[in-house]
Amino acid sequence: MTQVEVLIDSPGKAQKLCNILSHYKGSFDLAKGSYTVDGKSILGICTMDLKDPLTLSIYDETEPVLEEIQEFVVNRM
Repeated sequence: MTQVEVLIDSPGKAQKLCNILSHYKGSFDLAKGSYTVDGKSILGICTMDLKDPLTLSIYDETEPVLEEIQEFVVNRM
């Protein structure tokens, strides 16, 4: 598992990230504190507070995903 902090500060960016993650078979979680949602769920993402960075957990296919989401990454943990 790999974790990175991502900034998704608009609904358009949320949709773009969701579309990217949906192309992969692996699992992705977005978390802020104890609240966690499926990274492939646009509804789940939109329930999050998008003004601050979120922790994205990547469970499979780490390197290809990281290349595609580079514009969202603010910190690699």
